[in-house]
Amino acid sequence: SDPHQREEQFKLVINDFTKMKRLLQPRKTDAVILRGHEEGRIRPSKPDGLSTKELERRVKLPQDLITFIRSSNAICKFQRLFQQRFSNPVFIEVGLDLTLFSMYSHDLDEAQAAVVEDLSVEIEKLQGAVAVPPDTDRIKETLIIAKKDLNRYELMVDFSFIPGQGATPVAKVRLVGYTEYVKKLRDVLQDYLLNQVTTKEVMNLQHPEMVDCFDKILELLRIKQTKVTLKASLFPNPCVAIAGPRCHVQEAHKALRSGLASLTLEKLILDGPGAVRYFQADGKMSKELVESSCQVLIKERQVSIPRRLYSAVSLLLTTTTSHKSSFLFVGLQRKNVDEAITKIRDLYQAHSSTKTFTHHDLADLTQDDRKSLMNLVETQGLYVQEDPFSQGGLTVSGLKAGVNQVEQMLRTVTPLRREMRVKDEETLYPNVAWCILGQNDSWERLPKTANYNLENQNITKGIVDAQGLTWSVNLLQMEAKRNLSRQTAKLKRLENLPDFTFPLYWDNMSKNEDLKEVLLDPSSAEYRTVQQKFISTAQNKIIVKIERLQNVHLRRAYEIEKKHISEKNKNDGGAGESLLYHGTSQENLDSIKTKGFNRSFSGKHATVYGHGTYFAVNASYSVNYSNPAADGTQTMFVARVLTGRYTPGRSDMRVPPPRNSQQPYDRYDSLVDRMDNPAIFIVFHDSQAYPDYLITFH
Repeated sequence: SDPHQREEQFKLVINDFTKMKRLLQPRKTDAVILRGHEEGRIRPSKPDGLSTKELERRVKLPQDLITFIRSSNAICKFQRLFQQRFSNPVFIEVGLDLTLFSMYSHDLDEAQAAVVEDLSVEIEKLQGAVAVPPDTDRIKETLIIAKKDLNRYELMVDFSFIPGQGATPVAKVRLVGYTEYVKKLRDVLQDYLLNQVTTKEVMNLQHPEMVDCFDKILELLRIKQTKVTLKASLFPNPCVAIAGPRCHVQEAHKALRSGLASLTLEKLILDGPGAVRYFQADGKMSKELVESSCQVLIKERQVSIPRRLYSAVSLLLTTTTSHKSSFLFVGLQRKNVDEAITKIRDLYQAHSSTKTFTHHDLADLTQDDRKSLMNLVETQGLYVQEDPFSQGGLTVSGLKAGVNQVEQMLRTVTPLRREMRVKDEETLYPNVAWCILGQNDSWERLPKTANYNLENQNITKGIVDAQGLTWSVNLLQMEAKRNLSRQTAKLKRLENLPDFTFPLYWDNMSKNEDLKEVLLDPSSAEYRTVQQKFISTAQNKIIVKIERLQNVHLRRAYEIEKKHISEKNKNDGGAGESLLYHGTSQENLDSIKTKGFNRSFSGKHATVYGHGTYFAVNASYSVNYSNPAADGTQTMFVARVLTGRYTPGRSDMRVPPPRNSQQPYDRYDSLVDRMDNPAIFIVFHDSQAYPDYLITFH
């Protein structure tokens, strides 16, 4: 052949040899390279003198997988695999990427598929409690142990932990290595998350008492706290928290629910807190014997129930709290629980008693007494309720010792307070007069007890009038009401002066007020009474107004004179008080209102029957002595007159004559025009008549 041609073939062989040598030597690069040959690339010479071209393919892989390939025996593994699988050389290099070299593209495809299939990276997310310590620490420990086991001969898998941030952290676990071993490590992680991660479940309890005796309930159910912790709590409601590995928590939850469902639970409620106190002290051993003999658990607690109590102790409608004793019975069999309930109830009843105290027993207690009574009730754990059969009475129940103390206190205090109450009523009665407007439209004074209760606003139970009728009271409206008949009546309070008792029909007056003129309401019974008597004889007259005159000084003198005449004539008709008429002119009105009737004016109109002050039985007679005013109106007094014992008068009499010549100082009290149905009375003492009303008419 041509020497020049042989020289060219030799250069090609040398070139191919250099490339093959370079392929077989390790390269200082960060890529994994797989090489082959293809058209357009230089390839080793064939016997026929044809040349080949090499192929190169870069495979993008995550950086931690590149790191794993470098750290492990992966390159040698793949190189051996390629030698066994391919008839033509396929080479691998690791740099920043993984690069494959081969002469044929289909070999590169198959080699790339093998690498991608055998190596993998997986990311597992951790959320919630497992994303933060202590669960993250336990997860790391678990993965380290599993990794050590999987890599016991050589590096097959690795992992890294990426912590989470923020309010709701999400941590990540990256698993890298051979696909088979990545899956095994992932299974370990998922098994831990599913079964071993710490979790907590809450189960509600049926009764709050179960919280305090929950450990004993577990003993009764033969449930042991080995792999989980069980913690009972009253907040936010009676419940038990089950904490531990998830798989064990689920098992414990199921077992506990089943166990609690198999229990018989019953409650016994006893009035008052005394039962709880008894079985926590003196009766504790008895309760424990019942628990042992009946094979049950008994848990007691005090409960508070709001109630409305019409309490005779406070005498006011109050909203208070009723304390009761609650017992929870827990057992495996119904008959055992029922038997235990009966025994506990009987034990308490054997040591308790009930006493009823009437309103009469309690009414006289002072405010301090009532506080002391309620303190005694509370300290002794007694139960108090309104007695349904005794209005205003109380029923007290509880341990015998406490009930006896209450009885002893009332037995000692009540008589003393009742005596004090009677004295207070007696002291008040002359000073303050509470009155009720009776059915006959006249004011009636209430009895001493009602008078005292009204003055002290002790009216929750109402008041009782002189006829024994009970009234409810509204002091704001000064009104009393019969609950059954719905009848209403007005109330009035009069505060007497030290030396003067107000007439019941008067209005109250201040201490510095000597004269009060009260204009009567034409619709009132008082007005109608005065009006009807006036017009019965003075039919042609029209009343303009009627005024009641309240003169303390005049009335005081009148009452003194009335008492004197009454005592003098106690066996002969008494004072003989009459309502009579006295006509007068306008100029005398103020004098009579303030100073009363003055007998020194006698003779101004007539002295036919003596020199005294004249009063008429009929208004028609007095009209003649009522001189009209400028406006044509006339005035007439309705006077209270003490006629006493009377005798016919004569014009020369300046005082009534003696009733007995043997007793010259015992004189008649008044004179009359005639003894048979007298029409005119004459008195000689100014205080013997009181101007009660002033009628203006025309």
